[in-house]
Amino acid sequence: MTLSGKLGFVPIDEVLRLLTRSNQQGAVEVTGVGLRGHVFVGKGGIDLATTTSEDVLQRHLANSGYASSDTLRRINSGETTLAAIAKGNHEIVELIREMTVESLYQISLRGDEFSVREGAVTPYASPKSFELEALLTDAQERGKDWAKVNEVVPHLEGAIHFRRDLGERQEVTVRSDDWRVLSEIGTGSSVSAIADMLGTTEFWAARVTARLVKSELIDLEGPATPEQSEDQDAVWEEPVSYDDVVEESQTSYDETPSYDTTYAAEQPQAAVTEEEVSADQESEDSERWWQEPAGDSDRAVEAEYSPEVVSEEVSETPATARDEEVEEDTEAFLEKVFSELDSTEPETEEGHGLLRRRRMGTLRDFSSDS
Repeated sequence: MTLSGKLGFVPIDEVLRLLTRSNQQGAVEVTGVGLRGHVFVGKGGIDLATTTSEDVLQRHLANSGYASSDTLRRINSGETTLAAIAKGNHEIVELIREMTVESLYQISLRGDEFSVREGAVTPYASPKSFELEALLTDAQERGKDWAKVNEVVPHLEGAIHFRRDLGERQEVTVRSDDWRVLSEIGTGSSVSAIADMLGTTEFWAARVTARLVKSELIDLEGPATPEQSEDQDAVWEEPVSYDDVVEESQTSYDETPSYDTTYAAEQPQAAVTEEEVSADQESEDSERWWQEPAGDSDRAVEAEYSPEVVSEEVSETPATARDEEVEEDTEAFLEKVFSELDSTEPETEEGHGLLRRRRMGTLRDFSSDS
């Protein structure tokens, strides 16, 4: 039977119901954006649903520990099937069912087109076909479960670390599934990496991680940004060796800085004039004012030799000429007074001597006062 179409018109649930009711055996291939899934329909229900390649499926089975490399080799060669090996192994059946439910959810969420290949089978089918309606119910609930998990684990690529502080708890009890995740954390594995190492689905790993985060046993970091990834790649692409560091440090200490002596010799040396020296000295003296405050004597000297006082003294008559004029005027005045006295008093030797002495004393006193 050849059947194909778009899932926008025919839901994947109806396609699978049609195949199981008609008792047809085959595979439904579904494609979408970033999706390529397969649903293998058996005569009793769904044998397997997967969104990975056969190589990835084999790696998951090997990492889960449920199938050895020799068993997988025998399955690939057609000597046996997983159903024959997994009879009575409940853990393998549960793993295949978890893969089937998660794949059906992803197919219903991202699938665009489908095509049916009649008679197609897989050597990795479950020992017993899963009932279709139970799988479809679980696939619908998976969307709600993802929403709850994403509230605690919003991304799958961030590193997981153990939480050192357990608060007031003296002991912690963990489930077997929790311990499987804890044993794979190491130095900071992500949810996706743990899912691959355990050979299970990302949902299973994310659900257990969310439970451990709520139990305050682990912490989840945010995913690395593209800039951080590029920086880390650059650091590891070009490592610096110890010999290079030692050589560089020796070079920095041994080599002395050099300069162009020819250019330095050709440069003319500026001559220092007396004016520049005096100007520098004046600026230095002016800058020292805050270190040596001027005293009263210094202020008096500055006032005495200030430009205004000097200009006034220069503009006046010299002191020697001024004193001679005063003496001439005084001499004329005294001569006039003594002449009048001589005309009124008799000229005796004693009188003339007294007047002469008085005249000379007065002249001496006046001269000293002047």
